[in-house]
Amino acid sequence: MLGELTFQEFENVRSLFKGFDYSLSIRAVLDGGNPGRIFVDDSVNPRLALALTIEGYLLAGDPSDPELRESMRQFFQDSIFTGQVYLDDNETLSLALHPPEWADYLPKLIPTHEVEALPRYHYLCTELDYAWRDHLSKGYNVHQIDRTLLDDNLRDDPDGLIDIEIIRIAWGSVDNFLERGAGFVVKYGSAIVARCTADCRSGDQIDIGVETSPIHRRKGLASIVVAATLEYCFQKGYRKIGWHCNTSNLGSWKTAEKVGFKRQGEYAYYYYMIDPIDHLAELGWHYYQLGDHEKTRQYYERVFAARGENPDYYYYLAASVWAEIENADKATQYLFEAVERGWSNLEHIKNDKDFRFLHGTPTWEAILKHIERNEKSA
Repeated sequence: MLGELTFQEFENVRSLFKGFDYSLSIRAVLDGGNPGRIFVDDSVNPRLALALTIEGYLLAGDPSDPELRESMRQFFQDSIFTGQVYLDDNETLSLALHPPEWADYLPKLIPTHEVEALPRYHYLCTELDYAWRDHLSKGYNVHQIDRTLLDDNLRDDPDGLIDIEIIRIAWGSVDNFLERGAGFVVKYGSAIVARCTADCRSGDQIDIGVETSPIHRRKGLASIVVAATLEYCFQKGYRKIGWHCNTSNLGSWKTAEKVGFKRQGEYAYYYYMIDPIDHLAELGWHYYQLGDHEKTRQYYERVFAARGENPDYYYYLAASVWAEIENADKATQYLFEAVERGWSNLEHIKNDKDFRFLHGTPTWEAILKHIERNEKSA
């Protein structure tokens, strides 16, 4: 059975994590810059370790040893997938592996969940290559994240781009973030519409992440707020800034390259939802993003067969992939399921090309009227 290390024992496990050269988060945990937890088979001479960091869970050790595999299987079953052991929440698990041969054993280590590899890119920036002030449009302003902004964020952050609880989890406290981290936002008027915040730091490196309000995307705001954060970090003495994104997230890695990030390599996460039915839906979404809509349909059918009540957007996505092949019965069935559960984005569905073949039918008009009622209620 795995046991948890104290911070004073972290040095005993450093060598096991050398294979995660792309992960600043494990160095941040080992150095004490950011919170994290580490579980091992032996606290003095560990051969197996699972690190819980703000950027993912890292599994290291010898996968060829049956005893170690069994210890890991039991720990996943009894502690991770019961929600007893977690770092930031107990709903999801992003798992990185070293050596990569651990992937061959995942079906036995976590037999309750199917899994697919999620390819990721790792970027580093050592020099800013973007004059962000030249690209700031009228009405938009850049602000550093300070205590005043955090105190006001509930009022000025309608899209919830800044989550103070996530900051506390990642940095241990807001004070630690303000002292050792970094972050900037773009405001439109008084509303926060884009933000870039540091996730973790170790030595002369810091990692950042970015998010933009949906209605303010495609205006270059991500590049602006990232560049402002990079500028500040370099001024503060950091020499390297890290960036991680899915290989399928074209917008993310194009933004990184636009401001000066250079791709360092590729690695993989194995992403799990702790709830096995939500995990099936996540696999459906994964294949939807890859363009394999037949697999999306298969996974969502399994979700609906296993559980009668699901979020409205599950049904909307299912409706869209059935509409793609013009299966009117399935598409309208799931659209009605979505609106019955509160789907209320009328403008979105009117512009959704997948449903054009339904336009003008009595069923379509009934769906639109129901969505209008949902919008008014919301």
